[in-house]
Amino acid sequence: MLRYILLLAILLATGSSQLADAQTTKADTTRLQTARLDTAQALTPAQLAEKAYAKGLASFQAKDYAAAMTSLSEAITAKPDYAPPYGTRAATHLELKEYDLALADFDQAIKLEPANYASLLGRAQIYEAKGKLSEAELDYSEAMKGGSSYGPAWYKRGVLRFQRGEYQQARDDFDGAIKANRNDAYAYHERASANQKLGNYVDATLDYTTALALQPNLLSALLNRAAAQRRAGQLAQSLRDYDTYLKAKPDDALALTNRGNARYENKDFKGAVADFTQAISLDAKYALAWNNRAAAHLKLEEYDKAEADASQAISLDAAYAEAFLNRGHAREMLRKAGDACQDWHKAAELGIDAGKSYALLAGCPAPEPTPAAEPAAATEPATEAGKQ
Repeated sequence: MLRYILLLAILLATGSSQLADAQTTKADTTRLQTARLDTAQALTPAQLAEKAYAKGLASFQAKDYAAAMTSLSEAITAKPDYAPPYGTRAATHLELKEYDLALADFDQAIKLEPANYASLLGRAQIYEAKGKLSEAELDYSEAMKGGSSYGPAWYKRGVLRFQRGEYQQARDDFDGAIKANRNDAYAYHERASANQKLGNYVDATLDYTTALALQPNLLSALLNRAAAQRRAGQLAQSLRDYDTYLKAKPDDALALTNRGNARYENKDFKGAVADFTQAISLDAKYALAWNNRAAAHLKLEEYDKAEADASQAISLDAAYAEAFLNRGHAREMLRKAGDACQDWHKAAELGIDAGKSYALLAGCPAPEPTPAAEPAAATEPATEAGKQ
């Protein structure tokens, strides 16, 4: 699922900015205090820490990360139990791709201030990038308690749940992300994907449409809306979306195959063959395109071509049940009854009940039983534990 990886990269790249935003109110207060402190000759450790933190935060927001690191480290040295500089220094480490150092600073910020939601959100992103998904989910759940400013936590937990196949729970989390930010195109996109997995194709289409309205260049939403419309039986709308997408991405073999499927369902079998052929020219090992072109050739009564394409699909995937079924149909029409029966039996063996039905209708003999495996060599009996 490539769309989820892209968004993780975006959040990792912008996470530190989100963390800074979450700390802005506290920083503004600190700046006012620092302005007053500048007039004093002797500063307490706490005052030194606040002054250095305000300077470090200003440098961070100006993207001067070296200066930010210096000032934030000074703040921590002045007052090691002062949480805010740890969170902002962690965000600075994130910008510099120093993830282990960022994780250590987030840990300390959360230890000092357990309800530091910005640091929880940042640490969760690092955990996720490191593949520690259970820890990431726990931190996202805690960050969500911070309210609407932490909509990304709802979104990110939803992605984790979607990846586990928990589509209803994922959709609920994307609902939360949308309530936090009605302009989050990605949240609408992923809620649409959850709806599509749940079979709610109309709702999915609406969400993909909203995502496109918010971000017109989000091509994955266009491609996925085409798929949702196709499954909803809206073939004309689906084909329009595939056409628009393929103008931008003409070398996308998957999109060509999916448009071929839509054309096939719309009874445009020649158009389907053209799409499958183009997909094969881009990826000669794409078994699905070979099999689907075989199905279109069957509809056009081009049985030799159908047999050849199904055979090619099987050569690429020896367990491709649908390809065996299609080759059986082609061979039946080519008067290769025995071969057709073998293919239908194989399709049934691989889990397609229709293969058994076609074999019965054609009067195929029962399949020969699979030879029994050779018996294993005798071994010494295991010693019975505790036996005297």
